[in-house]
Amino acid sequence: MHKLAIATVLTGTLFLSACTGASTEEQLNGILEATFEEEAEYREVQSELQSREQHEQEIFESIMALTKEQQAEVEEKSQEAIASADERLEFLETERESMQSAAEQFKEIGQLIEETEDESLKSDLQALKEQMDERFMRHSEFTDQYEALIGHQKELYAMVAKEEMDLATLQDKTDEVNEQNDSVQEAVTAFNEETEQFNELKNETIEKMNAEND
Repeated sequence: MHKLAIATVLTGTLFLSACTGASTEEQLNGILEATFEEEAEYREVQSELQSREQHEQEIFESIMALTKEQQAEVEEKSQEAIASADERLEFLETERESMQSAAEQFKEIGQLIEETEDESLKSDLQALKEQMDERFMRHSEFTDQYEALIGHQKELYAMVAKEEMDLATLQDKTDEVNEQNDSVQEAVTAFNEETEQFNELKNETIEKMNAEND
């Protein structure tokens, strides 16, 4: 049920060759840094999400180890897991809003592309824009899948607290959770791949700019 670590969009501050007429490079650097800053909350909530996932897994395992004679404790732990899942939904919304703000910030590259006269550089910047747009789309797909996973998990946590719940029904719900978790992992992998591709393309573009300015 654990989410994979998500790569960050920038590997650090960009170092551009200092020279006259480097306005395009400076503007690109500014756009990338501003975008990175807008993603700050997205990065910050990752540890919160992962710690709660782990805690919920531990709660669920402890519930399954209890007996019918310990129903009161089962119900208490069930509510604790549901409350934790609700907290994850809040953190996920923070992450979603952070990435949406970053996507809005990155739109500034469109104006930079329009103002760039060098056709080769314009093409590189357009490719960079398209790659980042794909990355943001993949993240949106991830958040949708992860939100659905939390919904399935909350249903499972509620089911285990019901005294008359049969094991077959519980197993079916567990299977649903596992299937949705697979979908989440696929979405995370797709997002990470798009991020890595963006980082590579960004580095290549910056290196080309610096080489031309030397």
